Amino acid sequence: MGLATFVISIVHGLLWGVVLGAVSAGLTLIWGVMKVVNVAHGEVALLGSYLIVGLYCALGLSPYIALIIALASGLAVGIAMYWGMLHKLVGKVEVMTLRVEMSTLLIMFAFSVAITNSYYYFIGSEPKGLGLWHFGPKSNINIGYLVIRTNSILACILAVALVAVLHLLLAKTTLGKAIRAVMQDAQAASLVGINPVKIKMQTTMISIAVTMLSGFLILLHETSIIPGTAALYTPLSFVIVVLGGLGNIMGSFVGGLIIGLVYGLSKAVIASVFNPLASAPLALSIAFIILVLTLLFKPEGLFGR
Repeated sequence: MGLATFVISIVHGLLWGVVLGAVSAGLTLIWGVMKVVNVAHGEVALLGSYLIVGLYCALGLSPYIALIIALASGLAVGIAMYWGMLHKLVGKVEVMTLRVEMSTLLIMFAFSVAITNSYYYFIGSEPKGLGLWHFGPKSNINIGYLVIRTNSILACILAVALVAVLHLLLAKTTLGKAIRAVMQDAQAASLVGINPVKIKMQTTMISIAVTMLSGFLILLHETSIIPGTAALYTPLSFVIVVLGGLGNIMGSFVGGLIIGLVYGLSKAVIASVFNPLASAPLALSIAFIILVLTLLFKPEGLFGR
């Protein structure tokens, strides 16, 4: 592997890692606070992607305006998901039992299957994207042998902003402190005047809204999406959340950078040494090996307590 390939792999791996870190933020929030294993995470992110594509292609709305609509829609979907699917199981102060956690897992799995089949039925399996739309006057930036899409740069800017806002929300606001209190001990939080049920509903709203917003980042990075795109981002988000620690926004962001860098370098090395066609699946396998090692040696995550 030459120097040019090495540099390109690092840069593109880090660019994707920033997106991965932001995409996993919604998952670490709902999993860490509510103990809900949202296996439909990637499908919910694609809901935001498809909404933005539909508003842009069908109505001619600017992707930036569509992004705001996707965020507001995410809040509405979050409310509907909480009251329609989760409240009877997690809407209580008592410590969640293993039976309840498994029930939520099955519910989210059923939701994942339903929404994926809905995508295939109503939207189809053809790639969807924003066409020739790009951020800035040029679609690419050339730095020597390095070519970076301007949309990837926009995705990174929005990803960093999203993670920063979430971090400040949890660290500096009254709502954020209440969320962290419920995450640590819902029963103790209720004794000091915090309503855990209300906080869980608000957490679901924020988590789903952030996840749908991150669908725009996926759309920018991937250029086009298909329903199967969720099958890539859901498992990788789980790897990143476990790596960074449940409920740790910054930990997930750093975990995303690690996975993106490992994936980029692994893919380049495998392509140069073995079969290039096997580079992508084998690089993903390495990411899941990292998950296994983390669970074995540091199950609370690299940045967990």
